[in-house]
Amino acid sequence: MIGPVLRSVFAYLAIFLAGAGPARAAASAWIGDARASVRLITATDSVSAGSQLEAGLEFRFGDGWHGAWRSPGDAGLAPTFDWSGSDGLVLESIDWPAPRRLTVGDLQTFVYESGVILPLRFAHRGDGAAHLRLRLVHAVCGEVCVPYRATLDLALPAGVERASAEAGPIVTARGRVPGSPEAAGFAIAEQTREGPPHDQRLVLRVIDEGRAFVAPDLFVEGPKGAVTAQPTITLSNGGHEARFELDLPPGVADAALHVTLVDGLRSAEHVVPPPAEVGWGDFLAILATALLGGFILNAMPCVLPVLSLKAFALTKSAGAGRAAIRSGLLATAAGILASFLLIATALIGLKASGASIGWGIQFQSPWFLAGMALLTTLFAASLFEWVAIGLPRSFAALGSLPGAGRHSEAFLTGAFATLLATPCSAPFVGSAVGFALTRGTPEILAVFAALGIGMALPFLLLAVKPGWTRFLPRPGAWMTLLRTGLGLLLLGTTLWLLTVLGDVVGLPRAIGTAAILTLLLGWLALSRRERDVGRRRSLVAALLALMLIPVAFGAASPVRTADGSWRAFAPDTIPGLVAEGRVVVVDVTAAWCLTCRLNELTTFDRADIRARLSAQDLFAMRADWTQADPAILSFLRRFGRFGIPLVVVYGPGTPDGEALPELLAPATLRAALMRAEHSIERPTTMKISP
Repeated sequence: MIGPVLRSVFAYLAIFLAGAGPARAAASAWIGDARASVRLITATDSVSAGSQLEAGLEFRFGDGWHGAWRSPGDAGLAPTFDWSGSDGLVLESIDWPAPRRLTVGDLQTFVYESGVILPLRFAHRGDGAAHLRLRLVHAVCGEVCVPYRATLDLALPAGVERASAEAGPIVTARGRVPGSPEAAGFAIAEQTREGPPHDQRLVLRVIDEGRAFVAPDLFVEGPKGAVTAQPTITLSNGGHEARFELDLPPGVADAALHVTLVDGLRSAEHVVPPPAEVGWGDFLAILATALLGGFILNAMPCVLPVLSLKAFALTKSAGAGRAAIRSGLLATAAGILASFLLIATALIGLKASGASIGWGIQFQSPWFLAGMALLTTLFAASLFEWVAIGLPRSFAALGSLPGAGRHSEAFLTGAFATLLATPCSAPFVGSAVGFALTRGTPEILAVFAALGIGMALPFLLLAVKPGWTRFLPRPGAWMTLLRTGLGLLLLGTTLWLLTVLGDVVGLPRAIGTAAILTLLLGWLALSRRERDVGRRRSLVAALLALMLIPVAFGAASPVRTADGSWRAFAPDTIPGLVAEGRVVVVDVTAAWCLTCRLNELTTFDRADIRARLSAQDLFAMRADWTQADPAILSFLRRFGRFGIPLVVVYGPGTPDGEALPELLAPATLRAALMRAEHSIERPTTMKISP
């Protein structure tokens, strides 16, 4: 019995003497007590000339006690370090694993519990032995906070570097230091600041395509340390999307923000840049861009489905009096502007609710597609003179002008034409919309109003110079044939909308919608001579309700898979493909994007382009945005786009990706491929997140 007891006593005595005496290589003595203790550790037992030394500052905390992160929050004291007594080693970096939020009443503190290792990296400036000496001031908190001071010494002999017993824990600790969002599997989809400088709010939307969020949290640091307001966190998309909203103090309104995103053992760091300075000159330039973009929108393929409405609005003005011409054209322009402001209001509401927003996203909604198909059918019937369309009496009564029916029809024509003309982006439209949707409500309304004025510009010019309409053909019997022809074109638009609806919700429900619209059109044709308007409106309302039933319920059909030379959209694989020296082409398209279809016909369907896309050194991806997809929206925003089409070319020469114009030409694509193929001197890392 005595022998084992004596051996135990001597063992404990040796441990005590080791802790109280000089430090052994790779670990200093523990300094502290039961509440908190700290020591220095290194990943090697010795140092060599010109090398880097991996080390760590290891804390241990007793039950009920915790230490502070670099930004402690409302209470606590962040550690301070003095390495001036060291010899032969210079500190290069100190890293901080992600903290945990501790809430006590109204206080928010960011802490480490149980224990933590802060990874350190030193540069060896000598050619012999080295000595680390740290004067540390820190605090440990429980029900009260207790300040601590410690002096830690660790001597390292010169020699061949070999891994020490502490190398494993240091590597593990470094693995817990937040890295880039991409490394953690996160994609920053939105980072905006809303409100005036004195009452600003940070909105950060993060997408995790690989796994659902479990318990996300966000730590924000400004120039003076942590922002202690607790974020409001909203999960959506099956837990794959997290929206963080955080009230910011006035002092950080114009500063960059360092954010740390944590979800379980995963963490990432990201810098939210300061808001760009936009003076009056810059803002006026944005409005001019929006005005020009709206005007160009009149000539985009997206407007093809509504050319019949515009043509009819102009031709029926010919031969009328100047006052009647001017009022009708102004009513059409007012309808265009009102429609743009309606879209802006809807986007403002969606943005406030945390939903994904973008230009043309209404065409991803079955309700919108079905409603537009119904309206094109009714407008076609009105051109056939089977039904009269006008504003509700409450709206029409606002003007109470002679010819109110004619004005209401012109207004509705402009509004309806705008809604159908917005599935695709156009030159200058993307830049203006991209600016607006990252700003507040006043900027969104101003930019969309400028877009509306730009699109309405042809009607406004004719209203200013109504005499120009004399160059249009005079009304006559030919107008009946024109109305019929334009009505048939509108029915073609209805058919196109139904095909898009089939891509979004599936063919069976699209066929059901088409059948109900056919019944509606047939009934209007057969009953056009009836005088019982009330009964007709009741039946139209009933048919409308019936039409919405097949599109309102049931699961959406899967997004169409890529075929031919195109592969499925996989943005995470792009860095690896480029690192292998391959060129990557990403085409973001949708069934409802007519400009995308034009790009296919003029560029992608050419034999030489198809052959190039099929080459071994090229990887072509197609992202189908027919249905809402947060990953695709996130990809668009990486390039400052909120609408499609978007074609991006990656390669050794353009590792960050080069976004091409909305209207694509074969020469443009070939030139981009050549630029991507030739490597240039730049870092090999690639940034594909905002």
